[in-house]
Formats: sequence, C-alpha cells, structure tokens
Amino acid sequence: MPQNPVDADNHSVDIMSRSESPKASLFEFKSSISILSGDGPADHLNNILTGDVSKLADGERVDALVCDSNGRVRDVLSCFGVGNEIIVLGIYENLENTRSLLTAGIPWNKDLILYDGNDALRHCVVHGEEALELVSLLYPELSEIPENKFVSIGDVIISKNSVYDGRHIDILYRADDDSIMQRILEISVGIGTNEEWEVVRMQSRFPSAREVDGKHLPSDIGLGELVSLNKGCYPGQEIHARLDSRGSEKKHIVTITSHEPIVLGRNKLEGGSTIVVTSATEFDGRHIALAVAPKQIDEGAVFTSIGQEYEIA
Repeated sequence: MPQNPVDADNHSVDIMSRSESPKASLFEFKSSISILSGDGPADHLNNILTGDVSKLADGERVDALVCDSNGRVRDVLSCFGVGNEIIVLGIYENLENTRSLLTAGIPWNKDLILYDGNDALRHCVVHGEEALELVSLLYPELSEIPENKFVSIGDVIISKNSVYDGRHIDILYRADDDSIMQRILEISVGIGTNEEWEVVRMQSRFPSAREVDGKHLPSDIGLGELVSLNKGCYPGQEIHARLDSRGSEKKHIVTITSHEPIVLGRNKLEGGSTIVVTSATEFDGRHIALAVAPKQIDEGAVFTSIGQEYEIA
C-alpha cells in the first residue's frame, strides 16, 4: 500500500520535553482515493457497501467493505462526507475493480460522477498504541478526534479508523500542501519505510491487498465488525446473514513468527489442520507473516507437517 516513503534514521518522536516517545509510527500510503459527486452519492454507495452510509453527513466517516455475491471481501473503503461530495479511500491495488463497480451501478437517471482523487490528494497514517499522542504532537491545536467523524485543520482531514480503537489514524491532505511535512520536521519524526510498515501491519493484523483478494469472508480477516446486517441489501448480504444466524465463523486472521522463512499459501500443520499464509516478510533477522487459520488455532507454538515451528499470536 505505501509507496516511496521517505527514509529516515529516526522513526520515532524525539522531543526534549518528553521523557518517552509515543509508541507509534508515521507512514506514507499509496491508496486509492476517489471522489463521488452529484445526485445522492450516499444512497448510491449504500447499495454497494456493507456499512450504512445512507445518512453520511458533512464531517462524518463510515468504514465499510465491498463484497461479492459470495460474501468475500473485494475492498475496504473509508467514506468521508465533505459537503455534497464523498471522498472514498480504498486499497490502491484494488482501485480499478472497485471504481468499475462503483460506476457500473449508477442509474441512468442519476447525475453521479466518480473523480480520480489520486493526483489531488495524499494519504498518510499514524499507527501504534499511542497514535493519538503522536498526532497531538503533529497537530497540538487538535483537542480530540470524535468517533465516526473527522477533524479538519485547514484542508487537512484527520480521522480514526473504526476497527483499531484509535491505533490507526488517517491523514488526508492536498498534494500541493507541504504543511504536514513541515510539522514532521519540526518534531523530528521520520517516515517509516515499506519494509517497516509490512512488519507493523502484520503485528497488528492489518489487512492489505494480499488479504483483501476476494477469497476471504470479512470475519476471516478481522473485518467482521464492518458488516451491518440491519441495513438494506448489498452484494453478499444473504451469505453474511446466513453465517451470522448459524454462528458459524470458522476462521480468523493470526500473526505468525518463525526463525525460518514462512512459505506463502497453504501450510499443513501437525494434526491435519491447514492455515493459509497470505503475507510474509523478513525484517532484521525475524520472519513474520499473516495467515487465515481455523478458530481453534489461537496462540502458542504449532508445527508444520515438515517440522517447522510457528509461533501464533
């Protein structure tokens, strides 16, 4: 997701007045950014997304999923109400398919236009246990970030991702606005690299396009709470409702660490269970991965059928 981040030796806050730096990091993201404008954009999105965006108002945010008719996740979107328009933030690798879906369903009698916002806007995130503290250093005039809303400071939008309890904060800003970079320099915080983000997101079980690939149900990849069964119809709703009525969530996403390289794809474990490794990387001598695993595989050590030890968290 992030692309061409600025390398820096110091990736944590170094403020003389603080005895400890916030446990959070800043990353630049290459995201899909679209702007839906015209006649009833919220109603249009509400027919497509798993979350209720029908009453999305100016200054509000809704996180939701795009699913196919089989209930599998095709994209993860964040919708921001800005006046009469909606900024739609998604996974960059899924941009083409998602935009095609959003535009294909526009009724002939609706005047709706989907604009490409990637040239006009940029996206960065603050991620970590103390993300709010780091954001408050960047923007000391910011008093709070309300739930399901965003705060505007000039043309900058700051908001919390609803899944991660304040541990993941999105910042959207104009491509020609260098004020955020000036603030970053003032507090001596570096921008993390691609490699560092991969480790951080796997530790946090934060899905990327590798998990959001149309093969997994929302609950499989930790996004079940972005499904609202009380709203109107959307693709995949019948599947989600059936699974909910049966209480039959069988899989979840887990973090794996190992002393040896972790192989992508299906990994058979001792005892016959199988996990599907979706992402894997090596960083500073460590091997870390994300996998979709049966619910009974929760934490602790497991062994593959060839004897490799995985630590599940």
